[in-house]
Amino acid sequence: MANLKELRGRIGSIKNTRKITSAMSRIAAARLSRAQNAVLAARPYGERLNEVVGHLLAGLAGPSGVGASALSHAHPMLEQREVRRVLLIAMNADRGLCGGFNANVNKAASRLLEEQREAGVEVDLVCVGRKSQAFFKHLGEPMRAQFAAPAAETAGELSRELVTLVTEAFTPSTDDAPAPVDRVILVHNRFVSVLTQEVRTPQLLPILAPAEPEGPAPTFEPSSDELLAHLLPVFLEATVHQAMLDSMAAEVAARRMAMDSATDNATELIGELTLEYNRERQAAITKELMEIIGGAEALGG
Repeated sequence: MANLKELRGRIGSIKNTRKITSAMSRIAAARLSRAQNAVLAARPYGERLNEVVGHLLAGLAGPSGVGASALSHAHPMLEQREVRRVLLIAMNADRGLCGGFNANVNKAASRLLEEQREAGVEVDLVCVGRKSQAFFKHLGEPMRAQFAAPAAETAGELSRELVTLVTEAFTPSTDDAPAPVDRVILVHNRFVSVLTQEVRTPQLLPILAPAEPEGPAPTFEPSSDELLAHLLPVFLEATVHQAMLDSMAAEVAARRMAMDSATDNATELIGELTLEYNRERQAAITKELMEIIGGAEALGG
């Protein structure tokens, strides 16, 4: 009977867990549609902006422009320097229960950090999301800055704060500022589909010239210098904001899949334990009947 009581307790506990995972799956499913629509709606703007910047930089580096070797001096955000210090940004979530979403980013960021240090490059670390903060804090890594994970209502402001931080780190405006970084790398999850999220490591600064789009280059007004001064900060902010939208959609998708899997596993385990419980109960009843029959025969004999 002790075994039956234990089985009943385990079955009840797993049923309660299944209620929680099922509710979390339904919540994630409700949020997924909004997050997916947001990231897909923002991509055409980013693609078009990437195309415009590609045409502009290709024109500057072309025969009538400043030349490819001098392109890095056309704007501070394009300046290519010897890499002595790197700013590494790890972006993930504030919460867990989303499969390998957080672990994949942490592993990729940790691997990049080790590779840079092995190459003799100093690394400054910025963590976006509590899970990245906890991971690197556990490793004893100092952090230059920490931010909460992006949310629908905070992504715009957070992207501007992050762009301000990396811009000042790349091109310090005061003499007493910390030593400038020579490269800024972002590690984040990109939303591909509900079933797939990919870890991406784009270089934010210096801005790399996008692949030159096909077709004739448009005519730009006003001058290239004025366009660069306006477009490159906008381009950088759009890149960071798109990464945040991707991260949010990928997190919700990963949580839905993880909770669906947990719910299915709980249902399967409940079935197995219920079968075991019924067998144990049947064995106990059979034993009691045998004892009753044996006692009756003994009294009759």
